Amino acid sequence: MAGLMPVKKMEQSSELLTCRVGEQWLGLQVKHVREVVTPQPTTNMPLAPDAVMGLINLRGRVITQLDVRKVIGLPDREEDSFRVAIVETISGEDFGLVVDEVGEVVELDVDMYEKTPKTLDRVWQDVSEGVLKQEERVVVLVDVERFIAMTIPQMDAIDEGRVLH
Repeated sequence: MAGLMPVKKMEQSSELLTCRVGEQWLGLQVKHVREVVTPQPTTNMPLAPDAVMGLINLRGRVITQLDVRKVIGLPDREEDSFRVAIVETISGEDFGLVVDEVGEVVELDVDMYEKTPKTLDRVWQDVSEGVLKQEERVVVLVDVERFIAMTIPQMDAIDEGRVLH
């Protein structure tokens, strides 16, 4: 079992915002989601990782916008129709996660919760806290902190004051 991350014990009562990227549904714990917004004007960030779509100004807050499709290796969207889930990290920084569709808020049913299956695509395994099996779909529960760290690996070094070259 080397290399597997321990699964956090899921709270007995937790709400999830469901979102779709490609054919995969994912769940974000509502306590990390500030709001969902429509596409905003974006300022490009030179030399940023591919998944960084740029910066948006949301009511005076500058937010880094990340394309979930790029992180998980899906092709670009054919349409400009998407939503942005604004999530807050433990450090208090906000990020915009760009998804194809926002579903509904669902209650986490611990009876339907399972540890992350080994058959799940590797990138989802890396950011998953487990899966929620529903009748019509499987929702991957995303650990926002791991997702952002995987997308912007330099964040830890920047936060610690180290300069990257």
